[in-house]
Amino acid sequence: MPSVPIAAFLAGALLTILMPLALLIALSVWYWGFSVRSPEAIEETEPGTPPGEVTPPGPTVVEKLPPDPAV
Repeated sequence: MPSVPIAAFLAGALLTILMPLALLIALSVWYWGFSVRSPEAIEETEPGTPPGEVTPPGPTVVEKLPPDPAV
C-alpha cells in the first residue's frame, strides 16, 4: 500500500509537536510530585529561634582598617 505524502507529513508534524509536549507534561508532573513528597523543600526555622528574628548579613566583627594613604 503506497504512502500518502500528506499523511506522512501530518504524522511527522504531530510527532514533532506532541513528543516534546508529552515530555514537558511528564517532567512537570514528576517535579510536582517530588516537591510535594520532599521534606527538604520546606523552610523551617531552628527550634528556639523566634520566627521574626533576623541576623544581619556579613561579618559581625568590626574591622579596623589602616587610614587611606594620601594620594
